[in-house]
Amino acid sequence: MSQSRLFVRIISKNREVYLLKIITLAVAFASTILVALFSINEFRYDRFHPAAQNIFRVTQQNNLEAYSGNRLSSKIPFPVYQTLVTRSADSIVVARVKIMNDMDVATDQQLYHDQKIHSIDTSLLSVFSFDIIDGSLNDFKANEPTVLLSEKISVQYFGSTKSAGKMFKLYKFKDTVRCKVAAIFRDFPGNSHEEFNVLLGFNKDIISSLQFNNTDFGIYGKIIKGTKEIYETSLNQEQHKTSHTYSLQALPDIYFGPRITSEDSRHGDEYSIWILLCITGLILFLALTTFINLTTLTLPYRSKELAVKKLAGMSQLTIMFTFAKESVVLVGISVGLSIFLLFAANSFIEPILLINIWKLTLSGNASLLVMAAVLIIISSVSPLVMVNKFARATPTRLLSTETITFPRFKRVITFLQLGISIFLIVASMVIRRQVNYSLLKEPGRNHYQVVYMNYPTDYTNESLWELRAHWKRNNPNVEDVMATSQLPNRIQSKELDSDYYFMTVDRGFLDFFDLKTVQGRWFQANDEAPLVVVNTAAHVSPNNEIIGVIENMGGQLNQPEKPIKYRIASHTNYNFLCVRILEVNIRKTITYLSTFFTSSNAPIAVTLMDKRFEEWLHYQDRLNKLSELLAIISGVLSCFAIYGLSLSLVRDKLKQIAIHKLFGASIARITRLLVRDFARQMAMAILVFGPFTYIFLNEFLRNFVYATPFQWTDPFYPITYCVLIILLLCGFHAFSLNRADLTDALKN
Repeated sequence: MSQSRLFVRIISKNREVYLLKIITLAVAFASTILVALFSINEFRYDRFHPAAQNIFRVTQQNNLEAYSGNRLSSKIPFPVYQTLVTRSADSIVVARVKIMNDMDVATDQQLYHDQKIHSIDTSLLSVFSFDIIDGSLNDFKANEPTVLLSEKISVQYFGSTKSAGKMFKLYKFKDTVRCKVAAIFRDFPGNSHEEFNVLLGFNKDIISSLQFNNTDFGIYGKIIKGTKEIYETSLNQEQHKTSHTYSLQALPDIYFGPRITSEDSRHGDEYSIWILLCITGLILFLALTTFINLTTLTLPYRSKELAVKKLAGMSQLTIMFTFAKESVVLVGISVGLSIFLLFAANSFIEPILLINIWKLTLSGNASLLVMAAVLIIISSVSPLVMVNKFARATPTRLLSTETITFPRFKRVITFLQLGISIFLIVASMVIRRQVNYSLLKEPGRNHYQVVYMNYPTDYTNESLWELRAHWKRNNPNVEDVMATSQLPNRIQSKELDSDYYFMTVDRGFLDFFDLKTVQGRWFQANDEAPLVVVNTAAHVSPNNEIIGVIENMGGQLNQPEKPIKYRIASHTNYNFLCVRILEVNIRKTITYLSTFFTSSNAPIAVTLMDKRFEEWLHYQDRLNKLSELLAIISGVLSCFAIYGLSLSLVRDKLKQIAIHKLFGASIARITRLLVRDFARQMAMAILVFGPFTYIFLNEFLRNFVYATPFQWTDPFYPITYCVLIILLLCGFHAFSLNRADLTDALKN
């Protein structure tokens, strides 16, 4: 109890120092825990399956030199599947997976539109792990229309997870499939690359009846014997006559892998996650060095206490243990405060990082507990290095008028903290700008996207042609423009008493979506109604009215193939303006398009056609916000670090300042005295960390296909910020010292 009271008395005499210790560590701990939890969730994608590294997805790469666009595809032709499936069943398991979007589901109670169905081989049950909570997998068969439902969808369709044996209808257009629920499986965790909710047995006839192509599909598999390199080699040897090569992509690599045509997967950014972890590590290092530096401020005032303890027979080990307990208490308070800060900010954190701190804590999340324990151990031990010098000193040395200080250590700490502060702020600024500028880090990813907006009411066909030429000529990020009555992924207009859908398009439609003519020709300059062009799903040959047949688009969108008639008409029939734009600097391009017809005060809505890419943009925005948050935290902790350094400097120079004050030194002169020492360390930090920062960020930017330039303002603002903080704090201390009685400092 006496030791506890003594510790409380010491804290009360140094409230400023101990409060700064606790707040600095709490802010650093909160940011570390937050980024670490987010990163752990990212790196655990698809790893909940047993032997996840042995599970793979087949990808196809187009090697034609003239091909433009994303060369990678997840749609695999049947011969490739045949090659893999002929392998021994005890060596490899292979399953076909067909994504079917935009389906309608009818239960006894309700009708559901735009549902996503996966048609799968039963062998997929041996690839992925399904936790069955109702029904039996034995009832799931490919030759009958049976389905597996996730518990979330089961509740949505039937209001209960106990829905095995129930029936519902699956249909599109005039074709209907009556399905029986075989079993209900537990929802896959949120960190799965794709949502598997409704699994229908793979049956070519059923797939065809729902107007989908049954000859291409995705392929998942699991390696039981051998390596994926062996299977890749043999697979490509058998397909050597084609212009495509095939790879087996490990399941955990899908999330951080490149985006692939025709997939419907979530994707993350491994490179940015590692950058954020490195920045967080430097923030933690900055906080720990501040903690150690502030510890050196309080140790000299405890010299007499330590001398008395040594004279009373206390060993060096016991003294170290006492300080360790005090350190653990301070760090424990900081960890508790950091958790409280995360709780308070949970409503702000959850929509950005999709992490609920409350749920993780209440569920006793192992990662959270391990992190808290590691932070407490590392932070508690770190200041004991400085305590050891006092613990080893003799009572005579501790009672002498010349107190033990750490001048060399403090110079190194000052240099490191100033350098790291500047580096952190510069890095955060550049990374934020790069995330906004470009999403491309490697060749092979999609390099354009399609956006759409409402068609301007005052634009004629001639205005559209002029707009197409103007945008392509004056904005390098705009590739093409096209007008249409409906969006290709949301065609609803249907002819009366006919199976045909129809849409009005301008003559640029074919080139815009890179479609090929199968028969006949596309519209020419003088063509007009009643001439039409149909897609291959219409099953009609050219005649007097139908002048050509073009490829289907449904397969690109994983949607049913609708029989469509394309018409040319006046601008009054157009509802949408579609624009193909490069992904580089896409946010700026979208902003430009949204204000082109109006103003920045009343922008029109510009929407991406690819919803998965839109999710990717939102994901990058979340990383961007996290980067901004870390930049703010870096600035705050830099301020705390400089404040701790200024306290240390003032205490080291207290006697010198007292003499200057005795001879009538003004506040400005005392400020110059304090700033001069900071200036030396600042200059050294800039000389050392300046080139390092420039080289690091240049190497970082080289990883991007489209990189933002390094600007002179990037280092200017952080250096100016640190200089202003130093001037303000030194001026504050000079003002305080000018009003204080420094007689005791001269006596000592």
